[in-house]
Amino acid sequence: MIPRRACDVVRWIFSAASYEVDDGDGAIDLSAFRDDECVVILCSEDTAQIEEFDRLKYRVSLENGPVLCKKLLISFTPPVQVQSCTVWNERELSEVVATTIGSYIRGDTVSLPLTPSAEAAAPHLAGRPYAEPEPEPEPGLEIPHLPVMITGSRAQAICGVKGTTTLRFIPYWAYQAESHGEKIYKTHIISFEREENGVVSAVNGLKGDFTAEITEMKAVPGDADILPPKLSKNDIKEKILSTLVEELSQTVRISQCEGDTIFYEDRDFSPNPENITISAEIIYVPVWQVRGNRIAEVNAFTGDILEMPMDDGVEVL
Repeated sequence: MIPRRACDVVRWIFSAASYEVDDGDGAIDLSAFRDDECVVILCSEDTAQIEEFDRLKYRVSLENGPVLCKKLLISFTPPVQVQSCTVWNERELSEVVATTIGSYIRGDTVSLPLTPSAEAAAPHLAGRPYAEPEPEPEPGLEIPHLPVMITGSRAQAICGVKGTTTLRFIPYWAYQAESHGEKIYKTHIISFEREENGVVSAVNGLKGDFTAEITEMKAVPGDADILPPKLSKNDIKEKILSTLVEELSQTVRISQCEGDTIFYEDRDFSPNPENITISAEIIYVPVWQVRGNRIAEVNAFTGDILEMPMDDGVEVL
């Protein structure tokens, strides 16, 4: 099936049946309105698209109030069973086309075989159908974490793996480090001033390439997995301290003259650890783990595919 051509045919069918037909917003292909009836239409044979379309509810605000839209799927070989929408396969679509043509030529009212949906009210912007967000499970623990911006179905589409999805929260230490002080040797001034913010995995100690500025403190879904930290705050502070001391240490070459001879001396200078202060707080990064013919993991905030498996620690791209 060529979805674009299927859309063209279905658009004509609904226009012949006196529906006002509009283009969709990407999640759906078409929306059709007649009186106080709304139909949202998807022409697809993609598993993730069909599952998302079947799972969501679409409502539109009309003059008489909000109306739950009927859902129509055009798919010649649907890869999954659907529960909440009418399906026109190749045979049914051909029959609808033939019936519509006959009624249209005779001038009769065109009646389309659409399974009615139960209606329910919900406020929204007028004139356009919209999808209800998928129902959230009971809230779990309240933890500081990056927001979950993509759904499990979307994560499957991103990584190209179809299967079961699990939302997992990976612990990171967000730290702030400040180093002060200097050392003076003869005419040389060696400064150890530095301020640094960053995040370090509480699973494997690797630095993360993101900031914690957008962290929110709220309950996570009750069915989500929260991984415990393997590295304590003291472990991370010692690691950061060691790294800073190494990075701030300097070797200075000092020259001095004795008669006609110039002597060079290399001196090593390191900051006093007591002049370095480090604070750290735990935060969590949401990750969708998709298990199918292989295991893939997707950052639920950025949508990036993770390269390192979760069992060995997650590296955020």
